[in-house]
Amino acid sequence: MPPLDSNQLRGHLIEELGVTTSEGIVVGISAGVDSVVLSRLLREAGFSLVLCHVNYQLRGAESENDEAFVRSLAEELEVPLNVKRVDLPNEGNRQQVARDARYEFFRETAKASNCNFVAVAHHRDDQAETVLLNLFRGSGAQGLAGMSALRPLLRESSIQLIRPFLHWSREEIESAANNRGWAWREDFSNLSSNYRRNWIRNEVLPLIEEEFGKGVSGRIADTASRIRATVELADEAFSARLRLDELRALTDAQRHSTYALTLRRIAPNAPRSASALAEIDALLVAQPGKRIEWQGITIWRERDALVIRPDVELEGAESWPVAIGGATKTPLGTLRVELLDAIPANLVTTDMNVELVDSHILAQPLFLRVWQDGDRFVPFGLSGSKLVSDVLTDDKSPPSERGGTLVLCSGNVILWVVGFRLAEEARICSSTKRAVRLRWIPSSQS
Repeated sequence: MPPLDSNQLRGHLIEELGVTTSEGIVVGISAGVDSVVLSRLLREAGFSLVLCHVNYQLRGAESENDEAFVRSLAEELEVPLNVKRVDLPNEGNRQQVARDARYEFFRETAKASNCNFVAVAHHRDDQAETVLLNLFRGSGAQGLAGMSALRPLLRESSIQLIRPFLHWSREEIESAANNRGWAWREDFSNLSSNYRRNWIRNEVLPLIEEEFGKGVSGRIADTASRIRATVELADEAFSARLRLDELRALTDAQRHSTYALTLRRIAPNAPRSASALAEIDALLVAQPGKRIEWQGITIWRERDALVIRPDVELEGAESWPVAIGGATKTPLGTLRVELLDAIPANLVTTDMNVELVDSHILAQPLFLRVWQDGDRFVPFGLSGSKLVSDVLTDDKSPPSERGGTLVLCSGNVILWVVGFRLAEEARICSSTKRAVRLRWIPSSQS
């Protein structure tokens, strides 16, 4: 990519991310160089901004000074600023709680500001660190694809999360700031290698660069981009998502042709008669959640799309027994359960398919099963129970994907709604003697 400046950034947003200067953008800003440069360049490029800063109050006066710096910057740029102060719990997965609070704050701000995009300042070096972390955790292709430059902010959200800096390195971002005389604040906790990401950044990548030369982070990020392109093609081949606005712009004949071609590609045995295609077409005016079920395939009417997906054959199995230290394979994916030698200093898992739990709760019989209507559990951080169906709804899980959601159970107790929410009973706390890592690998990533 050419050197980072406002013209390059504007062109990248318009041409690759589909963001025009008429769009409002919420920017997550910490006071560090990455988010400061992002805010300044976006403003210079002519975008309408709302800055969003979360003060976790973890570093005393330093946290207060970060907030004061961001307030001053917002005044200089003449843009609105929303600040949220968060009290994090003293135990449990604090970084996951922090991330959830941050992204929910982004969503609230974007909705209140009528903004369709939220921008964060992850860059090429962050991408390389993410790929290595996922590699060491044993992630499949989805994890090795790294972070996406454009995705829904939350599940099925109409607000899009964008990462405009994934083409540029930390060095290029700092160079842009230094060349313009722009100030920022350093978070010196990043120099500590107590957290895994910091360890990758401070210890591992420098050793790799010694062996393979400068620029290795960029090469890892480029590899992630190629893997992501392959993963997206594979996802498209497994199921189809036809946008309603695009379908409605077609003639009746064009829509029917689109349905027929899609069915031929992903479900060759599905009916493609005129009456079958008309039945699909009727979903365009149906309520979200309406579906057509034919042998081997389901067609869902979601909020903004029709989803056509082959059914997963569960072969009549109601549950799958789980053993600690092994891998449990199901038609929907594989669960790996690893007993750890020590409780990790960092309990954060940025991957929703990975959780760290207290070993004592994993009593036999331990098993996986598909969730059922009426299932309840106590979600992490809550004192009362909640329906699994409500959790899936709150997390904006599309109706077309809910039937493939599994729960991990110990006897009659649900410990994990896999890929969504851990139970309060399973969390690691001060009395935990030993930890277990749960890793779910969906069939599409294995």
